[in-house]
Amino acid sequence: MTAASRTGYRGSQKGLHWLTVLAVAAQLAIGYLMDADDSGRGRGRGRGGDSGRGRGGDSSGYLDDPDTLVRVHVALGVTILALAVARLVWRRVVGLPPWAEQLTSGQRRIATWTERALITTLFVVPLSGLALVASGDDDLVWLHVTGHVVLFVALLAHLGLVVGRGLLPRMLSGRAA
Repeated sequence: MTAASRTGYRGSQKGLHWLTVLAVAAQLAIGYLMDADDSGRGRGRGRGGDSGRGRGGDSSGYLDDPDTLVRVHVALGVTILALAVARLVWRRVVGLPPWAEQLTSGQRRIATWTERALITTLFVVPLSGLALVASGDDDLVWLHVTGHVVLFVALLAHLGLVVGRGLLPRMLSGRAA
C-alpha cells in the first residue's frame, strides 16, 4: 500500500472526482437552461408535435440557440459516461484508501450506498438522456427525472457526510481526514 493510498485518495482519483463534479454541474446548468417547448412537452421532440426547440428562436447568442444547448448537453452526457467508466476502471485497478477512522459502521454503510447511487446516476441519467434524444419521444422522461431525484438525494447525503465528518481534506489534499 502506498503512502497516498494510506492517507487519502490518489491524485488521479481526485482529478476524476473533480472533473466529474464539474461536468455534472455544467450538465445540470445547461439542462435546466433548455426550455420545454410551448406545448408543455419535454426538452426533446416529444409527442407535442413541435420541434422541441424551446421558446423563441430569434436569439442571437451562441448559448441562446436551443440546438447548441442540446448538442452541448449531449456532448457533456457522453463525457460524463466516459468519466463514469474511467472511475470504475480506475477504482478496480487502484482501489480505495482505507475508511476514515472517524466514520462509524453505520456511516460507512451510508457512504457505500451513497457512492453506489451516485455512480449509478452517472450512467442512468446520461443513458436515458441519450435514449430520449435518439428516440425523439418522451417515453423515458420518467427515468431521466427519477435519475435526477436520486442524484440530488444521494448528493445531499454525500455532502452531509463529507462536511459533517470533516472528510473533505481526503479529496483536496493528501492529508488523512
